[in-house]
Amino acid sequence: MSHNNLSNRRRTTIAQHLPSNLVEKQQEFLAFITYRRIQHDYPLAFIGNMDETPVIFDLPSNTTIDEVGAKTISIRTTGHEKTNFTVVLACMADRTKLPPLIIFKLKKVSKGKFPSDIIVRANPIGWMNENEMLYWIENVWVKRARLSNPQSLLVLDSFSAHIVDSVKRRFGEKNTNIAIIPGGLTSCLQPLDVSMNKSFKAKVEFINFC
Repeated sequence: MSHNNLSNRRRTTIAQHLPSNLVEKQQEFLAFITYRRIQHDYPLAFIGNMDETPVIFDLPSNTTIDEVGAKTISIRTTGHEKTNFTVVLACMADRTKLPPLIIFKLKKVSKGKFPSDIIVRANPIGWMNENEMLYWIENVWVKRARLSNPQSLLVLDSFSAHIVDSVKRRFGEKNTNIAIIPGGLTSCLQPLDVSMNKSFKAKVEFINFC
């Protein structure tokens, strides 16, 4: 290991298989964004990005503190380390963060007090679908600015719920142009996936650890 400059490393990400025409697709997508910005001259406050990320209820750490020389290291969990929910994050290019939306895998939202700055939803799969996407537009995306209905641009990946006809129509009603990231390029072109989701999950894991 030492001779070949190798060492044991902890995984930081799972590599996505990138398409063979990566550069061409990147250039086409960036050219589309540039065209839209020239066409509408959006202020930074009206250029947004949205992404869903799964979060596990119980995020046991891979490390803990124990006695030196201990042969077996146990970490207790609540038994929900394979149960997850969805967090929908969104931000604008001027650094404004939109209210997060959480989707639980339940028939209906459980009674209880939730923080006022998040929105809680529930459905049988605990993931984004057409109805949740329409709800997100009406209850989160419309809060992007004080203006009633400004012309805006939203960057999304090609997940099916983002591009169904009803969702596209609703975006049109909200004066929103959508820019769909080509399949296979989210790890390169999805701003939230590149810069925010990892740190968000790291903070959630730290809170659970504490």
